[in-house]
Amino acid sequence: MSEISPYLQAIKERYDLGSDYALAEKLGIAQPDANLIRRGLKIPKPEICIKIAKLLDKNPVELLLIAQKAKAPSAAKQYWTLALTAVDVMLHVPKNPRYIPRKVEAIGRELRQLETQTLTYEGAEANAEAVRLVQTADRSIDAVMERWNIWKSEALYPNYLLANQVAAKRGVVIRRLLVLTKEQMQQEAVVDDAVQVMDDQHRSGINIFYGFREQLDRSPAFRRFEDDYRRQGAATDLNAAMFDREILIFSQSYGQMELGVLGTPTPITMINQLQITWKPDLLRDLDPAPLFDMTRYVFEYSGPQGFRTELARLKKASS
Repeated sequence: MSEISPYLQAIKERYDLGSDYALAEKLGIAQPDANLIRRGLKIPKPEICIKIAKLLDKNPVELLLIAQKAKAPSAAKQYWTLALTAVDVMLHVPKNPRYIPRKVEAIGRELRQLETQTLTYEGAEANAEAVRLVQTADRSIDAVMERWNIWKSEALYPNYLLANQVAAKRGVVIRRLLVLTKEQMQQEAVVDDAVQVMDDQHRSGINIFYGFREQLDRSPAFRRFEDDYRRQGAATDLNAAMFDREILIFSQSYGQMELGVLGTPTPITMINQLQITWKPDLLRDLDPAPLFDMTRYVFEYSGPQGFRTELARLKKASS
């Protein structure tokens, strides 16, 4: 029996049709054609699919997809099954609670982007999607962060750090490079913030590294790395991460929002726009992994004392 057969049987039962002849008359086709379609020996034309759908008060897309699946080669049938499942879900989405249709609409937007091998998220969804990516990592995460103070009491913290900690516990090797500037390191309060951020990450099982912008800029490889990101629309303060060497995430813009309705609002930094991609050429050109081999400019964090010693060297060399 073909997948179209139950629909024809349903028409016979609904309209009390006792024979294929009566069914054929109802569909406006010859009796032999009705018989062959019912037995799965003939695929109905689009206009017949539409007529079947109308007689059963169904969406014509459902019948058209079933007909396309029947015509598809064996290797492709699974994809038509997925398409039919998606349509079935869309056709039965309840209007309430309002969260459900909105969620389905968001999924639809994501599906339409998949063909480009790129997904873009904005606002709160951007911050939430960054956490979801960490949750799906299986082997490794390599990250570079210039906007490192986003970890300091901002919208992304502590959910992102907790997701990193859970990933580290399940065996994911996480390396994160914080890019610091000489101007930032002139302020003792900012130095304390950097130490706290790195200590938090270190305690969470993350292999934390740091580098100073003024030194990194001497490296042609680092400058090319940043230029490649700029060409893809990355934010000036680069935040990027590669997951399992197969999918890449980077921030395209940031924004500040005020948190609080009563009293003095607290300004928080959020990722305004985030891009996720798995295009092979971008994975190759934008991979942060080579940065960790730049041992002349990139240092592994082992604790506050070692960091402050390296910071003192930087200040002395630039004075």
